[in-house]
Amino acid sequence: MSVFDALIVGAGPAGTSCALWLKQLGFAPVLVDSQNRCGGLQLSNPYTNTWIATSSNAWGKDVANAMHDNMVQHRVELRLGRLARTACLAPQGFRVDLDDGQILVGRMLVLAGGVVPKSGGFAARLGLLIGPGPEVASTDFTGAEVAILGGGDSAIENYRLAKERGAKVVHIFARSLRARQQMVESVSPMDLHIGQYDVQAHTRLVNGRTYDQILVLYGFEANRKSLMGLDIALRPDGFVATAPDCETSMNGVFAVGEIAQRAHPCCATAMADGVVAAKAIQRRLEASAATRVANTVRRLGGAMARAVAT
Repeated sequence: MSVFDALIVGAGPAGTSCALWLKQLGFAPVLVDSQNRCGGLQLSNPYTNTWIATSSNAWGKDVANAMHDNMVQHRVELRLGRLARTACLAPQGFRVDLDDGQILVGRMLVLAGGVVPKSGGFAARLGLLIGPGPEVASTDFTGAEVAILGGGDSAIENYRLAKERGAKVVHIFARSLRARQQMVESVSPMDLHIGQYDVQAHTRLVNGRTYDQILVLYGFEANRKSLMGLDIALRPDGFVATAPDCETSMNGVFAVGEIAQRAHPCCATAMADGVVAAKAIQRRLEASAATRVANTVRRLGGAMARAVAT
């Protein structure tokens, strides 16, 4: 069985960045993802990415396609369309079991599995959507009365989206505001309700008023399935705790991108995480190789000394 230098689980911006750097640094990474193409959340991102300096106004699918094509061009080993179920320590480093029965072994392990929307205890149903994305983008808001739960940037972005799609009424309910002030100023004060609020999900009541659609936009949290059963420390906010070089509480395991949320979550910071982890892995592997060479030299020197003595 081949032993890869790094097993990278998650082929989004962070995972592909880490794989690309390791490959060009002369190492042998393998990239695993349950989707059939690289790109992560960008594969289902229905919006343009105006914040990426080299990809102004590129649609999410275009960003995803660029990631995938780059991996193919640089001949990064890919295991796409396969779910990484479990991970554990192995003599050579780490073992990852895939859902098709395949077993991968690597000296280092990188978790880049991403996040899932916070539900706030609600369950998705007709008239109640959890998290931003394709379902919200494809919803017909014409003439609808919409309640948005949450006070972050996503709440304001989807407030604008619903308005642009012809919603009759859009109200934002938030216990506190986390969105940028510039975005908050774009919301009519009459549509913004700050403080405690009561939600009856089954009847779509918010503070006693019935809405046609409720959008739950409480942000994201680390996808626990992406930890693959590893006993790794989490921060109080639910994301993976990491050192400055992206290493987790488990030696040799790194977490990059939104699963660790070391900075504001976006493509650019996720890609930067991939670079940080790749360089840390490079240092670790090169130090290990140097140690092996030194040990070999010492053994050979001792054998030669014994041969001369006899």
